[in-house]
Amino acid sequence: LGDVYKRQDEKVDFRFCLVGRFLTDKVINFQAMRNTMAGLWRPGKGICIKDLSPTLFLFQNFHEIDIRRVLESGPWTFDQHILIVKRLGELEQPQNVPLFHTSFWIQIYNLPIGFLSVKVLQNIGNYIGEFQASDENNLMGVWRNYMRIRVSIGVRKPLKRRMRLKKARGEW
Repeated sequence: LGDVYKRQDEKVDFRFCLVGRFLTDKVINFQAMRNTMAGLWRPGKGICIKDLSPTLFLFQNFHEIDIRRVLESGPWTFDQHILIVKRLGELEQPQNVPLFHTSFWIQIYNLPIGFLSVKVLQNIGNYIGEFQASDENNLMGVWRNYMRIRVSIGVRKPLKRRMRLKKARGEW
């Protein structure tokens, strides 16, 4: 981890910054979290993690590839608490960034053959939360046990477990 941290006095480049908080009321052990997240993310160009408050953190990356990997590979957890992160806009104040949504890859089982389409997967994603992406392998090949979609979900609402599908002409 020695090469992972950059000097504290370096100028902050907001293009590669994430702001985040953990979904808990407990105080996070900052040093342990910093070491764990840096070890998990293994950024090629390093990372600087700062505590802005006891519950809010700034993650400064130094390359676009590193920040994309963090955003696309999540969700991330520390001490069994989910990390809600959002890319910081150039003119945004970290304390004002709403951190109430996180993204998950969701598996959809038992989807009837007549419902195997990108549009149906998008509708399912939007029912659960906000559809973001579909696994590129979903509609390839003859048969899949499940489909995968990436969905942004609000953490202040309960999760939806089941969804009934009905064709336009009333057949199941």
